[in-house]
Amino acid sequence: MATITDLRLPIDWTTLGWPTTPSLGPVTLATGDPRWAWDPAAPAFPIPVMEGTDGTSVAGFSVDHVVLLVPSLDAAIETIGRVGPQPRLRMRLPGDREAAFFRVGTVLEVIETPVRQPSLYGVALATSESLETLSLGWKARGIQVGDVKPAIQRGRRIMTIHGFDAGLAVMSQDGASLPG
Repeated sequence: MATITDLRLPIDWTTLGWPTTPSLGPVTLATGDPRWAWDPAAPAFPIPVMEGTDGTSVAGFSVDHVVLLVPSLDAAIETIGRVGPQPRLRMRLPGDREAAFFRVGTVLEVIETPVRQPSLYGVALATSESLETLSLGWKARGIQVGDVKPAIQRGRRIMTIHGFDAGLAVMSQDGASLPG
């Protein structure tokens, strides 16, 4: 089964107090223009593919999901299906946008929105730390952190990190998650 192994986004991970290339579970993060690496091969989207990188493990964190914006959800489902995965869930999000979720090592959340071509939007991380404690620590580092609030997934909470050129959120690990 195809899996996401690496993700590059315009986020300076050292701002969070992490190494330059943190490994959060099986996904290694890097800084720069959006790219991704898959094993064995990425779906045929116009998103640059990167070589896998060695990272430094960051305890207590994992990649919960990667967010991909697409102009057509049906076309994206077909493209991803060519490398194996089928959506585990398809639903309407708040704001009446349709999304599909794929298990590709981590979760790939694909959202239909008015973009010209598919693009990597950002990443949501999961942590075993208290979101409130993490929020206070990051605010002390000068990071713009939104309020902790209930996530779409029942029993989970989320906070959005602002000030980066890509979407970044951190979620609690407790509660419901995507099926199997």
